[in-house]
Amino acid sequence: MQSLVRYASKSAAVLALIAAFSPAKAEKLIFSPTTTDISVGHAAHSSLPRYSKCWEKEGLDVDVVGIQGATAGMQQIAAKNVSFSSVGPEVLMMARAKGAKVKALYTYSRSTIYRAVALKSSGLTKTEDLRGKTMGVIAMSTGAVPYGRQMLQSAKIDPDKDVQWLPIGEGGQAALALKRGDAAAWFAWDTAVAALEAQGIELVHIKPPYFDDLIGQVIVAHEDFLATHKAEAVKLLRCIAKATIFGLANSEKTIKIHWELYPSTKPEGDEATAMKKARIVFESRFSGFQVPPGVKWGENLASQWKGVAKLMQAENLLPADYDATTAYTNELIDEVNNFDAKAVEAEAKAAK
Repeated sequence: MQSLVRYASKSAAVLALIAAFSPAKAEKLIFSPTTTDISVGHAAHSSLPRYSKCWEKEGLDVDVVGIQGATAGMQQIAAKNVSFSSVGPEVLMMARAKGAKVKALYTYSRSTIYRAVALKSSGLTKTEDLRGKTMGVIAMSTGAVPYGRQMLQSAKIDPDKDVQWLPIGEGGQAALALKRGDAAAWFAWDTAVAALEAQGIELVHIKPPYFDDLIGQVIVAHEDFLATHKAEAVKLLRCIAKATIFGLANSEKTIKIHWELYPSTKPEGDEATAMKKARIVFESRFSGFQVPPGVKWGENLASQWKGVAKLMQAENLLPADYDATTAYTNELIDEVNNFDAKAVEAEAKAAK
């Protein structure tokens, strides 16, 4: 009997030792870009970290699952169904003003991703020209809608009374709606607009006067999730920062990597034609990723957030006493930037 007890005791000790030295299975994390069209412009938070195995090397198990629209993305984060999402700061601040416990961890795109465009042949050139017209959108849940409402209000156009709104989708569906006159203008994001331009469709970009003052996209998480997953958040964002540097340093290799993992995103035509079209989409997003001198990757700038909030308050989209500093945090940024950026850039330039 004693021998059995000793055996059981030894077995328990061995099992405990094995458990101590066995790597724990990584928790499943879900990163949700707020689009179902994960184009080459989204490579830094989809294909590149997977191809380089950066997330895997950091001990993360990350699924990239596209969600149609920033509003839907915020809802999924607020409901704790996804770990991280990318949204516009406008959507985030409006959600927080209503009580959502969601916060921006990382400023991703330094310039707004949203666009208002019309066919060049339409003769529409400025916001005031949109009064009485039908505004096309990909979906009413996208961040382009609050962007469009704010833009119209700034031109003294009531977005509820002076225009009509119509979901027209994207790609060929949106192009057809514009050509038929179903919608006079289209509010979408940069990569969706670039996809039409890559097909040779001539569009005019209609910009509000404050266009250059807007932030693009930020990466958000629920505050409860962040409280228990700071280490995972740092690792996920560090890989995105590295992938962004890689993409900026070697666009052609990035595009080819993305095609390998997302083959449906490769445009039709021979290799040279496909690459030319893909570059238009790639540049439409990556051109806004470069950080200003002295700014760290992902760093949230108080002046930018305050500026966006001020614009929204002027259009009654946020309460007058709204505090923009509650919408973001820089607590992870130093750790996120704890890597050799020069080495990543050199590696990217050497990649064939």
